[in-house]
Amino acid sequence: MNDIEHRIADIMLTKLRERDPSLGYDDLERPVGDLDLDSLDIVELTQLMERELQVKADLAETAGFGLLQDFTAYFVKLADQ
Repeated sequence: MNDIEHRIADIMLTKLRERDPSLGYDDLERPVGDLDLDSLDIVELTQLMERELQVKADLAETAGFGLLQDFTAYFVKLADQ
């Protein structure tokens, strides 16, 4: 995991642990549905990532991600621009 991927993982875990404090890095490989994330959670996570990484995301695109790994890859790409 490179620096930006690690930072994104930390940001996601901070948000996810609000709901389930027992979650760890391995859980970031699980499907979004398995983590009981709803559309509001995805919006909040997207906004948090935008603020933390100082990027602008396409909410319609992030809402369609089935895996948190897709979310990570998307924000790595945005952060590298």
